[in-house]
Amino acid sequence: MPGKKSLIMASSFSIVGLLLASCALAAAPTPTPKPAAPVPTAAPAAAAPAKPAAPAATPKPAGEEPRSGGLLTVGVAGDPPSLDLHREQTAFAFAPLAGAYNGLVKYDPQAWPEMKVIPDLATSWELTSDGKVHTFRLVKGAKFHNGVTLTAEDVKYSFDRIRDPKVGLASSPRRTQLANVTSIDTPDDSTVKITLGYPQASFIPFVGGHYFSVIPKHVALEKRGDMTKTVMGTGPFKFKDYSTGVGWELVKNPDYFVKGRPYLDGIKGYIIKDAFTRFAALRTRSILWWAPFPYMTPSMTKVIEEQLSDKIAVKWEFHPAWWGAQFNVTQAPWRDVRVRQAVSMAFDRKKMLTVVLEGVGLVGISAQPPGEWALPEEEQMKVPGYAKPDLDGAKKLLAEAGYPNGFKTDALTRATPQQEAMAVVFKDAVAAIGIDVDIKAQESAVYTDQRFRKAFAVHAASAGLGHTDPDAMLGDFYITDAAYNFSGYSNPTYDELYTRQSRTLDMAERRKIIWEMQRILLRDVPIAIAFWSRVPYAWWKDVRGYTAPSLSHYHAYQYQDMWLAR
Repeated sequence: MPGKKSLIMASSFSIVGLLLASCALAAAPTPTPKPAAPVPTAAPAAAAPAKPAAPAATPKPAGEEPRSGGLLTVGVAGDPPSLDLHREQTAFAFAPLAGAYNGLVKYDPQAWPEMKVIPDLATSWELTSDGKVHTFRLVKGAKFHNGVTLTAEDVKYSFDRIRDPKVGLASSPRRTQLANVTSIDTPDDSTVKITLGYPQASFIPFVGGHYFSVIPKHVALEKRGDMTKTVMGTGPFKFKDYSTGVGWELVKNPDYFVKGRPYLDGIKGYIIKDAFTRFAALRTRSILWWAPFPYMTPSMTKVIEEQLSDKIAVKWEFHPAWWGAQFNVTQAPWRDVRVRQAVSMAFDRKKMLTVVLEGVGLVGISAQPPGEWALPEEEQMKVPGYAKPDLDGAKKLLAEAGYPNGFKTDALTRATPQQEAMAVVFKDAVAAIGIDVDIKAQESAVYTDQRFRKAFAVHAASAGLGHTDPDAMLGDFYITDAAYNFSGYSNPTYDELYTRQSRTLDMAERRKIIWEMQRILLRDVPIAIAFWSRVPYAWWKDVRGYTAPSLSHYHAYQYQDMWLAR
């Protein structure tokens, strides 16, 4: 049993140092800043109880009070693969669904660049002195949109549905992040106890994402676990309708448990797949907010800054998404590590970044985003192909692997302009060493399905997460059977190191393990990384109460406190 002595976590919980310090970047594209010194992770210690904090207040411009009413119009580029937030991982799903749900905790949308976790359905939480048991106290009076009161059983079912295929999803993209959970108990209707196998500093930050939203157990059971066409949350907005290829609409929840919220009468999303048409809609005020995926190009932001800076706000932030090529290592020729190494050596990373993101990003080769956890720059510079392509070395490796004349392969990508551009620059790069690529661009639903089924040879696009902690970045994409390990990559030594680093509370020791893991990945190359993202957010300035997230666009869809000044 855990120790009786417990640590009452303040409901407004700062996690600076647990996440990447260098994510807080300037408003315009700039070189990567030097990361701040990490905050050491220490073993939990007892502290006096703290009063729960109230929900984050909307910042008010001088002389202004938030206004109620109005419709927020949003431009999105594609359809959600389904309406099940637990199942999906694309922003195409977050945009229409995030406003309908709540989680136990969430990131404070007004605190960026500080990574601050605050209450949502949990008013406060406690951690036992051994760091293993989190006890959450639930808000009183929260109801699902069908009028049924939320209970602890709904929270337990939601988390079990994500982590346990016997309870819920056969294929869950977030199972890895809950792998340390050994049990979930509900002592009463307002209390949830989550027991971990070992202390994990990243646990609370993990569960702050939209994908850990709470759904009603009774509805899910009525639907036999299928929530792909049903939206039923406790959130500030109710889901009204959705038309494939056209758009979706949310309407104000008059019974929302946060007093005075939401301010908006509703949110209307328009699906506009063509980026130039979507940009025209923003410039002419047909939409008030550009949903941040796919991203606005630097050329578009320049137009706004030169012509509409008095009306439209633009903010650049880091997004932990790699761009490159993910190989299906379960099939030839990609099961041969020499072939994968050859592709990485053929990359002209600076050129690829220039073509795909107009140079606005961070050249990279490490599996961990730039910052305090990534391999030092001087070590990465020694890796063949990082500073400049090594075509002769790449051709030599292909010949040793039995492909002196190259070969043909397919490359899966998502049918969006920047993702397709990534596939094109991949095709061009490997053509120089004799590899002929046939690009297969698919709409989001098909693309997602093929990735999860590993129905591809190469995935040439990008993929990201809502967190930069190594538990996520080095776990979800690489450990055996992990959520995003579409490569089929498996290395027992790597898996063992992953477990060790996650349980290591000494910062310096953890960093040593994490660097060794990255060295293994640079040798095995399940993913050849070309660069990392920096992304722009854009909205009309009379949209108030919104702050662009400095961690990930996955946290951009915070509608509760937004309001319109006119």
